[in-house]
Amino acid sequence: MPEFVTERQYQEIRTMPDKLLPLHSCIRIFRQRVEGEDAWTSGILMDASRDLLLLQIISDQIDLNGFQVIRRSDISHIERPVPQQEFLMKALKLKKQEPRHPGIINLDSMQKALRTAARLSPLITVHQEITDPSVCWIGRLNKIDNDLLYLQCMSPDAKFESTLDMFDVESITRIDFGGAYEDALWQVYQIS
Repeated sequence: MPEFVTERQYQEIRTMPDKLLPLHSCIRIFRQRVEGEDAWTSGILMDASRDLLLLQIISDQIDLNGFQVIRRSDISHIERPVPQQEFLMKALKLKKQEPRHPGIINLDSMQKALRTAARLSPLITVHQEITDPSVCWIGRLNKIDNDLLYLQCMSPDAKFESTLDMFDVESITRIDFGGAYEDALWQVYQIS
């Protein structure tokens, strides 16, 4: 039977992540303020800090689809184990997909997470879901300076823009990297 972590219990998670959210567990996260009423994210918890979580995402097609760094402060509920967890894990195994850690991601701050994710993946996806919920930006990190991220964004046709886009790191709610879409963009860019 899935267990729902209430808002009060979630406060404990911030101080005791090992007890309530063991690493490599399959969890489902609800971020109502950020994603709306019915949006859940399912994944394998790869790492955690006081402020951030690193998940390997399980897509709706039951595939492992990259990694996501999210802020704990945006989480409203956590469900564990994920409904049909046994089925999900068996299906992934049949597809020869084993959860794996992407490498060292520094979760001490969003700034450090951005820097380390950019070292592991040629493209990162940046979300500012509270200020601009319907848009994400994909590109390569140019620099972080004075809490501002400078990203050379890539267009949907796999071409880098000539200018840099600037983002306030504090307003970044989520980072994605190593997913199928980012990988496809990078591969098309390399052969162009």
